[in-house]
Amino acid sequence: MNLLESEAKYLFRKYGISTPHGLVFHDLKGIEGSLVNLRFPLMVKAQTSQGGRGKAGGIRTALSREEALEWSGRILNMQIAGMKVHAVLLEEMIDAAKEMYLAITIDQITRCPVLLAGCAGGMDVEGMPAKTIKRWSLDPLESMPLSVLEQASHFLVRDGPGSMGVRSTITSMWRIFRQMDCELVEINPLMITESGKAIAADAKVSIDDEALFRHPNMAVKASRDLTELERLAKDKGFQLVELPGDIGVLANGAGLTMAVLDTLQRFGGQGGTFLDLGGTDDPARISEALSLLSYDLARGRIRSILVCIFGGITKCDSVAEALMMTVIDKKVKARTVVRLRGNNEEDAVKMLCLAGFNVHLDLDEACMQSVKVKG
Repeated sequence: MNLLESEAKYLFRKYGISTPHGLVFHDLKGIEGSLVNLRFPLMVKAQTSQGGRGKAGGIRTALSREEALEWSGRILNMQIAGMKVHAVLLEEMIDAAKEMYLAITIDQITRCPVLLAGCAGGMDVEGMPAKTIKRWSLDPLESMPLSVLEQASHFLVRDGPGSMGVRSTITSMWRIFRQMDCELVEINPLMITESGKAIAADAKVSIDDEALFRHPNMAVKASRDLTELERLAKDKGFQLVELPGDIGVLANGAGLTMAVLDTLQRFGGQGGTFLDLGGTDDPARISEALSLLSYDLARGRIRSILVCIFGGITKCDSVAEALMMTVIDKKVKARTVVRLRGNNEEDAVKMLCLAGFNVHLDLDEACMQSVKVKG
């Protein structure tokens, strides 16, 4: 779960990390009257959990009251990466002597936390030369080592003004990371003022979805970027994601789902709504999942449905039974392609062929047929 910048900065302040003075608005109401509490120039920033807002025009500089109102209105009506902007943050600009990058995340190789420190910050930090960024592996069960704090602060500010601010910021980031079950805590950029004060000009915090039960206040926010269908599926206990493509996919298991999406792309198709059935052999449960995809087909968001099941816990004949119970509409049946392998596959294929379904044992053939279906 990705926090909005304003939410992440609220968490930062709670843990002792300084942030610029700013105010958050969910609509234009109240902005004009509140501008007297802020000093220009201001940063006008879209509040969304999606990345790339700067390049999308979601971050602007306002030099006057008129510009602040104009940019706020435009940004509040924006969509970034297909998601609506939830709010706008008006924030005082920081006059910094130095900018840098700090992040704590999970190293995918060691499966342990890692501290990243870069000598520069801002957009396109991924393209920074290797010599300008350093990393330190961290023990998730231990406090931040003093040796790491010393090395990181020396690397970033050479023990000049800001050394104590950098150390304090890293220590607080580590406390947030551990106590809030984070996958990422990032500041880009961290500003160092002439007096040596460290201020987080931006903030990204991502919390592990599986740990949200320990943070009920955060769990409420987790569903705000879900679509109507994603929210409905979540309420029913399904993992469903709406992608930009137009072929719906029902599969069991994340690995098989990814293989199906890759194979569709190889044949010129693109996966749209996909639902991971998980491990169930209940025809009624499978029918419920199929109904969700059929709903997306009926509203025209996808043009075909590919059911791809490996019969382990979920037996193939149970899937066949659910299909015959759910897919009655001839138009839906004509746009549904089925691929079954595993337990009771022969019985399932016979049942579905007699019922008029487009059934295959080969994954490539099933994907090609799904791509050929016309909307």
